[in-house]
Amino acid sequence: MCNSVIFEGVEYNTPRNLAVLLGGEEKLIWQARNPFQPWPDGKEWKDLDLCLCPIDLAETLENAGLSYIRGDDPMEWFASRR
Repeated sequence: MCNSVIFEGVEYNTPRNLAVLLGGEEKLIWQARNPFQPWPDGKEWKDLDLCLCPIDLAETLENAGLSYIRGDDPMEWFASRR
């Protein structure tokens, strides 16, 4: 299972839909390196329609003014306004 952000009962599980919550793609903070191994040469891993694994969720949520707690499943990030 991949990471997901749950905010006000809505689950966000791609960079594209998380960007909608945050107010734009420029609010996403990508990991410094590709978290997917192995990965096909020539294929972009910073893809808005992939899972949230390449997003630094802690930094992204904090910079957006959201607080978060991790769920029983550590891949679930429950976000709320500060």
